Amino acid sequence: MIWLSSWWVWIAAAVVFAILETLAPVFVFIGLGAGAAFVGILLAFGFGFGGSVAWMLVAFAAASLVGTILFKRLLGARRDETKTFTHDINEP
Repeated sequence: MIWLSSWWVWIAAAVVFAILETLAPVFVFIGLGAGAAFVGILLAFGFGFGGSVAWMLVAFAAASLVGTILFKRLLGARRDETKTFTHDINEP
């Protein structure tokens, strides 16, 4: 799994997750993309996680969780924007 130690693999994964988010806007892939970008940027600046793939995956999971929560709060629907209907349009 030496390919996981390359920064460009993580950045490419972030781009793939961003594309998937545009195709299926469910606020999951954008968090995964943020996590992959975070790990890719750390690797690009020389933080190698001691060569441990496990620590890279832990950092990816933590950054993805934080990214998902932040993006859902920033971009998600607010309570006052949700429309509810109390009547049926087919009833007279």
